[in-house]
Amino acid sequence: MKTLTCITPGTFEYSETEKPELKKDHAIIKIKRIGICGTDLHAFEGTQPFFNYPRVLGQVLK
Repeated sequence: MKTLTCITPGTFEYSETEKPELKKDHAIIKIKRIGICGTDLHAFEGTQPFFNYPRVLGQVLK
């Protein structure tokens, strides 16, 4: 699967990664839509002091 990773603030890179394996008490979901939240923007800008890089941005919303 394709993964978009924030390598350093201001830099994204696509890579091919293996699909996750289904584990007990976990779920694999199919993404229909994505969005960018303020935390993602701060991570991309490098103004989120608690993040380490490289980092895959995003979150699951119900």
